[in-house]
Amino acid sequence: MSATATLERPPRFSVIVPAHNEQDRIGKTLEEYAGVFADSEIIVVLNGCTDATRTVVDELRERYANLLAVDIPHPVGKGGAVRAGFVMARADVVGYVDADGSTPAREMRRLCEAVGEGDGVVASRWVPGSHVAIRQPWARRFASRNFNLIVRLLFGLNYCDTQCGAKVFRRGALERVMRDVETANLAFDVDLLYAMKRLRMRVREEPTYWIDVQGSRVRLFSASLHMFAAIVRLRLRHSFLDFVVPTFDRMFPTKPIRLRHHLRILVVNWRDPNHPQAGGAETYLFEQAKRWVRWGHQVEWLSGGFAGGAPRDRIDDVSIRRVGNAMTVYAAVPFTYLREFRDRFDVVLDSSNGIPFFTPLFSMKPKICVVYHVHREVFKNHLPRWLAYALAWCEEKLVPLVYRNVHFVTISDDTREEMRRVGIGGEGTGLVRCGVDGGLVPGEKAPVPTVLYLGRLKAYKRVDRLIEAFAAVRQRVPAAVLHIAGTGDALEHLRELVARLHLDGSVTFEGFVDDERKRELLQRAWVTVSLSEMEGWGITAIEGNACGTPAIAHDVPGLREAIVHDRSGLIVPEGGDVASAIVTVLTDDVLRRRLEHGALARAARFSWDQTAREMLTEMMRAIVGLDFRAVDLDGRWTLYGALAANDASSLVDTRSLRG
Repeated sequence: MSATATLERPPRFSVIVPAHNEQDRIGKTLEEYAGVFADSEIIVVLNGCTDATRTVVDELRERYANLLAVDIPHPVGKGGAVRAGFVMARADVVGYVDADGSTPAREMRRLCEAVGEGDGVVASRWVPGSHVAIRQPWARRFASRNFNLIVRLLFGLNYCDTQCGAKVFRRGALERVMRDVETANLAFDVDLLYAMKRLRMRVREEPTYWIDVQGSRVRLFSASLHMFAAIVRLRLRHSFLDFVVPTFDRMFPTKPIRLRHHLRILVVNWRDPNHPQAGGAETYLFEQAKRWVRWGHQVEWLSGGFAGGAPRDRIDDVSIRRVGNAMTVYAAVPFTYLREFRDRFDVVLDSSNGIPFFTPLFSMKPKICVVYHVHREVFKNHLPRWLAYALAWCEEKLVPLVYRNVHFVTISDDTREEMRRVGIGGEGTGLVRCGVDGGLVPGEKAPVPTVLYLGRLKAYKRVDRLIEAFAAVRQRVPAAVLHIAGTGDALEHLRELVARLHLDGSVTFEGFVDDERKRELLQRAWVTVSLSEMEGWGITAIEGNACGTPAIAHDVPGLREAIVHDRSGLIVPEGGDVASAIVTVLTDDVLRRRLEHGALARAARFSWDQTAREMLTEMMRAIVGLDFRAVDLDGRWTLYGALAANDASSLVDTRSLRG
């Protein structure tokens, strides 16, 4: 997409020219319009052109300063193209006209000036005073009159000609109705005029001078069918039968455009951010949720309860609903959703902590499933055999079946490859890496060699290995200390191990730490260590990097991707000598300084803002299927459209445009 404008003064009028493969006709039209509208802007919206239209327009832009071009690489219908132009228009009076030149430039100028104190003017070829120099073929005139009759009967629009390509409106009027206008094809005009009628706007029909120009690429029969389907959908949408519109969209897809200033997002996750055992998944989701709310989106969070946790809570403007407990949350969520959350959201984010919530069985809303890592080996190593087998079967057999039409997202290439290997998600799986908190910055290091573990205390995290390695470290670095921050069901076992190894005076269990204490620990540590069997990513390693603290981990999925060996930390082979790696970092000042600089450079590549934007885009991949969506994601309008199966691309991103 490109957009360039060089007018120094605000334009008097904005004229939008949607164009699809108009290489043979648009040149003459734009030359005429650029001259007649010298004090205005001409916005050419190239709508999925595959011919030389773009070349023709670019050549003319070199000669005329008031020509602006927007290139949409894939067709979005007349409605989508005109809407993109509306977003960019600067003038108080905005019009759109066909690219074929059927409405001469001077006639369009007259229509722009005729708006007066009203809200809009519709050019008409069928009212007294109009002059059609060259008439359309009889078949097109016949179709036009029948379409007009249907429109009058269904909507009570008393216009003789809703389909003439020239219309002009006040910008303020357009801003009031555009959110409610969804039609993308040639019936867009009817939707727009009906929206204005419902608001009792003053839009009059104006006789016009018009010429039928040969070379139209619109196929009469197919276009008529699509337009008829679109106006039936429009009538249903504004009636007591509006509940059938989703079914109608599947039976008769018309690719509507839905305009939203925000998304309504439901996060379904095992725990919430205030849960005593909240971990990396909760950090990953909540850091994004906070930003989505800040950007104007509505976010609610459905999760399991815990002792002392209120059923309803609010954290940083994210509404929290807690149901059941760790054992019953999977059974409680479907009933709570159907009772309290049904039909309130645009998208459901189903978070899989080993097993997802099987939301496709009780929710018809678009959804994405976030997978942090495949748990097969964790199940096998830490659960009874029968339960491990059952959960592995659910993860590898039942999940692909139930979620076969759901878009998957993961946080690392390692996890995506493992998902592919077991048949989860397929080739279209999205990748959205973790970010890092901008408040995590280097601070003063502790005066004594300090090792930090930050995370949940679970068996598969293998904190016991770290404690055993630390006992060996103490023999070579007697002043070294170890801080273990986090909670979990392995806590008592770890305390017993520390006592058995006589490390009570050098190992501190911090328990659950708030953000301030977490930042202090990361800043003061000389190195962070994670010996987990696997991770989806390695969020604490990157957080430590942001504080100038290198990381050590085993060569396991997720962690080996987060840590760049010998640059932001050290990767130790599985079964390797972790104690020696820790001793090396604690005692080799030159190496440690180099790793600290590398850690800062590594962390600088990640941000939660970037992560949150990327996840919003992945959500749009799930939402966009039978339509286009124009969404203000984070203060920037973007038009999305489904281009292929399980795919959605940004067709127009207005981050660099006006409006």
